Amino acid sequence: MFTKIIIPNSSSVTIQLPESFVGEEVMLIAMVEKKEKKTDTVGSKAGVIKKRYSVYPRVNLNNFSFDRDEANDFS
Repeated sequence: MFTKIIIPNSSSVTIQLPESFVGEEVMLIAMVEKKEKKTDTVGSKAGVIKKRYSVYPRVNLNNFSFDRDEANDFS
């Protein structure tokens, strides 16, 4: 097996194969490799979120109690 990554300057490309390939049946495959963007990690996203919402005042909800019956009473 022989792998070579190139960036061609024209539509015509010449490659040098190893001597062991001479006289053998060789298959050439050409494809474009696109490098994927590095995705943000959870830690970096958390920092962005913290920075974005740090301008808003914090509300202390320690003594908050949710009454489901009161919330669903539509009368």
